[in-house]
Amino acid sequence: MTSYPPPETPNALSADIRLLGNLLGMVIWEQHGQEALDLVERVRAAAKARRANQPAAAETLTGIIGGLDLDSWRILIKAFSSYFQLINIAEDRQRIRVLRRREAEGRHDETIEAAVRGLQAAGLSADDVRALLEHLRVRLVLTAHPSEAKRKEVLIKLRRIAEMMARRDLQHLLPREQQAVEFAIAEEIEALWQTRPTRASRATVADEVDFGLYFITSVIMDTTIDIYVDLQAALERSYPGQDWAQLPGVLRFASWIGGDRDGNPNVTPEVTLETLATLRAAARRVYLDEIATMRDHFTQSADEVAASDALREAALAAGGHDDRYPTEIYRQFFNVIHRRLAEDAYPTNRELLDDLLLIEDSLRANRGRAAAAGSLLRLIRKVRLFGLHLTPLDIREDARLHAAALDEIFRCYGAPYLDLPEADKQALLTLEIANARPFFPIEPNFSQATNRIIATWRMIAQAHRRYGKIVIDTVIASMSRQPSDLLAMLLLAKEVGIHHDVSLVPLFETIDDLARAPDIMAALFENPMYRAHLEARGARHGLQQQIMIGYSDSSKDGGYIASNWNLYTAQQRLIECCARYGVSLQLFHGRGGSIGRGGGPTNRAIRSQPPESLRGGIKITEQGEVIAYRYSNADIAHRHLHQVMHAALLALGAPQESRTGTPIKHEWRAAMAYLSEAGRLAYRSLVYETPGFLDYWQQGTPINELANLPISSRPAKRAQQGGFESIRAIPWVFSWMQSRAIIPSWYGVGYALAAYCADQPDGLDRLRAMYREWPFFNALIENVQLDLAKADMGIAALYAELVSDAATREKIFGEMKAEYLRASRMVCQVIGQPELLDNAPVIKRSIERRNPYVDPLNFIQVELLKRLRALDPDAPEYKPLLRAALATINGIAAGLKTTG
Repeated sequence: MTSYPPPETPNALSADIRLLGNLLGMVIWEQHGQEALDLVERVRAAAKARRANQPAAAETLTGIIGGLDLDSWRILIKAFSSYFQLINIAEDRQRIRVLRRREAEGRHDETIEAAVRGLQAAGLSADDVRALLEHLRVRLVLTAHPSEAKRKEVLIKLRRIAEMMARRDLQHLLPREQQAVEFAIAEEIEALWQTRPTRASRATVADEVDFGLYFITSVIMDTTIDIYVDLQAALERSYPGQDWAQLPGVLRFASWIGGDRDGNPNVTPEVTLETLATLRAAARRVYLDEIATMRDHFTQSADEVAASDALREAALAAGGHDDRYPTEIYRQFFNVIHRRLAEDAYPTNRELLDDLLLIEDSLRANRGRAAAAGSLLRLIRKVRLFGLHLTPLDIREDARLHAAALDEIFRCYGAPYLDLPEADKQALLTLEIANARPFFPIEPNFSQATNRIIATWRMIAQAHRRYGKIVIDTVIASMSRQPSDLLAMLLLAKEVGIHHDVSLVPLFETIDDLARAPDIMAALFENPMYRAHLEARGARHGLQQQIMIGYSDSSKDGGYIASNWNLYTAQQRLIECCARYGVSLQLFHGRGGSIGRGGGPTNRAIRSQPPESLRGGIKITEQGEVIAYRYSNADIAHRHLHQVMHAALLALGAPQESRTGTPIKHEWRAAMAYLSEAGRLAYRSLVYETPGFLDYWQQGTPINELANLPISSRPAKRAQQGGFESIRAIPWVFSWMQSRAIIPSWYGVGYALAAYCADQPDGLDRLRAMYREWPFFNALIENVQLDLAKADMGIAALYAELVSDAATREKIFGEMKAEYLRASRMVCQVIGQPELLDNAPVIKRSIERRNPYVDPLNFIQVELLKRLRALDPDAPEYKPLLRAALATINGIAAGLKTTG
């Protein structure tokens, strides 16, 4: 039996990687023989030699890859892809070890406990903290953007391996137990090897809903309850003598999966209703399982302890008496609850909660304090937070489709809506909103698109009647560009009778839209009908407006640095605008999984927001592969949510100066304005103004092949547009990530930093001060640094060779490489270090550990792309080669821990 170091030693990670790697090697040998295992090792050695800059190593690797047949490529692809999945598990396990050790030693940072202590140290009283918690509203929104490449079936296998690795860590196993665990891990790796990594057919919306439900029911629900338990405990320690048992809903989840129809014709009104039914059924299954366990656990007998009269009467009235256990009142009533849940007899979670509270009250009144505060209390909290709807669905639709539908309807009344100036559109909509007569015909007989818009709004009203208003509480208009886009939604909502029951949310996506956003909102706040809508919605808690800002399209539009600064300033101006009109602002951040689409650590993003931006609450999307990375493992999810709540508590409860010691200076803002414009010009010069750039992108990345990857129900292009504008930001970033150029997250940053330092005598010193003292700029630089470290111009050069026109290839790749070197140099100068990631050695080692395994997949992908593009799609060998190419996409995504 192999001997492994104890979990707390520095060698534990290496031991885990060695174990998993050896088990994978054993599976490869058993499946394909020694020759296959030797091939894997030969390719890995050549890739390591290339990384070590050994002479002719790249040519050696190219020669090996080029001389293989399809079966050999498939073995290599599967070997390296599987290795990354296993490394991810090992690294997560090591992270959990470190976190547990820090917690045991009392030096755990970025936790709820640390945040509450920070609030106390800042002078906040218990009453101050209560007021803060009433304002604190964090809602994380799961989305089904087409960037999760792993199948649910693969995720389940990986989770089982992670659970067994955890068992090795946390239990002292006997040799026979250790052997049994290792055999079980090998069994899962073998099954993983024999499982198709990508779907055989394109994902349906139902597949995506099922994918989201897996994480919600297996990890998110219980971990969220743990967060509330931790928050209560932290408050009780810092503010003893206070009752913190009834906490407001400071952290909740929502979903777009099955509700986001922007550009996805597969999300129909019927599909959304089916999604709501699926969510309700999943919630009931969770509660039925827990109730069944409690029914057999709560065996307290009336012979030993009393039960409340109210509980006895409720059990008797519901026919809960059972001769098998005639004196076990709690058990009888749990049986009643179980029956009602099974029959779907609870209209809403309120009735279910009332039944559970009857049990809790009886236990507390009859010496059952521990029983009331254990699994029952967890279930009560779960029902309060997740209800019978599990998560609310947000509905998103393109504002232009709303406008087109209204134009068709208005033309029936003799008003050509789309031909009107904006002011006249607003006037017409305002009059129609005030008009009491029906706007929709009973049986609409318009175009398919208009009928579908009408059906969507009627579906929301139907869902409210069937399941309650909580199931859909937000409707978003993407591509919002004028006040009329929101008034259009208000008219549609009023027509179906839900205008007092949903938040109407504009989504500002491009840099120009972000700049106009405050003026758009001011016009709406001055519109009498829109103001009346806000007042009706805010009757209990005051006027509130939710506004969504898009990171993906603004970055694709103007580059990373311009996108970030325009998002920051737009938030500030929107905060000021809402304050002038007495409206509380809830910002909804449409952040992607990758850096180029607003990704990065959520806690860092929250801390870097403008002061006062959290006063009305905050919503943040959890997109694509981020869901799997953050919520596959309960310990990782727990840490992530602690970091989110730590950042939110301090950002809301402590001013900028108390968090950083430095106010945001005027010259810093001026510097950012300079950097933003310089970066925007450099980025657009390459992407929008360089002749042949689109050809380079389409030939020098696997963008066209990505369209064949069956990972999403949504098309890669928006139907309303053509050309580059029609390409979604997700495949834009995904394709550059695959080629290892990753330009969306750094191109233009080096030029901007260098130009500023050249133009300003003290420019570098100022940028270094901004990096040290301003969370926004620190987050920006750190995010850029991470993707620069993941990028590889040597690999990107291989993809450049796929570009047919030599002049275009040399010009564009030359500019990319020069900017990469400039950005790397300037970022290191700003941070004050010789090399990228010197200040983050753990991440640096992780990337270095992965590169010799990612690189061969890139070499294979390039070879496959060459052969694919030389073939007719009807050729017999085309589809097998395409499947292999798609498998490399999966593997590279796993190796880089991101897709798009």
